[in-house]
Amino acid sequence: MKSFTVKKSAVPIALDAGWDSGIWKDAQIADVDYGFPDKNSDHTPLVQIKMLHDNEHICGLFRVEDRYVVARATENQHQVCRDSCVEFFVKPEGCEYYFNFEMNCGGTMLLWRCRNIHEKDYVVIPDEDLAAVKRYHTLPRMITEEITEPVTWYLGFSIPVAFFRKWAAWDKELSGKTWTANFSKCADKCSHPTWLSWVHLSHLSFHLPDEFGQLIFE
Repeated sequence: MKSFTVKKSAVPIALDAGWDSGIWKDAQIADVDYGFPDKNSDHTPLVQIKMLHDNEHICGLFRVEDRYVVARATENQHQVCRDSCVEFFVKPEGCEYYFNFEMNCGGTMLLWRCRNIHEKDYVVIPDEDLAAVKRYHTLPRMITEEITEPVTWYLGFSIPVAFFRKWAAWDKELSGKTWTANFSKCADKCSHPTWLSWVHLSHLSFHLPDEFGQLIFE
C-alpha cells in the first residue's frame, strides 16, 4: 500500500504562500501520475500535491502543469469533475464513510459523505459545512472558453478537523494517526479528457475506498 506523510506545521498554514515558500518547501510531494491508457487522451498533465496539518486543519496544495483547461461549473455541488478538476478522497481511521473533496481549477467544490456511491448511498454536505473548507485558486472562477496553451495552476484547500468531528464522529487528536486517502485529477468534458490517480486503481473509478493509500499525520 502506498503511503504519504502529512508533516505537522508549528505555524499557521497559508494556502497562498507559494509552492516553494518556507512553509511548504519541506512538505512531502505526491505525484498523481497513474493513468488509464484506454480512456485518456494524448494529453497528460503533470500533477503533484503537498500536504500539511496543524492538528486542527488538514491542508493541501495541488500544482498542475496543464492544457485544455475549463471551469464551467460555478455552483458548489455541481459536477466539477467535468471541468479541469483535482480531488482529495479521504477516509478517517475507523470511520464507515469516506469523503470526496472534488474541486475544479476555479475553486468550485462538490463534497459528499459516501458509504457506497455505486448504490447511491451518500449524503450531500450542506452549504454551511461546505463553506468551512477554505479554497485558494490561481485561475479565474469561470473559464468557459478552453485554455489550449500550456498553463500551470494551483489549487489549495484547508479542511477543519471539526468537519470530521461532525460528519465522521472523529473525536481523537489528529497527530500520529493514519487515515486512508487518494488524490486524483480529471477533466471529463474538455477537448482532451484525462483521468489520473495517486494510487494504482483496479479500474476507472475514484470511488474505491478499499484501494486508497495510507495518509500518515506526523
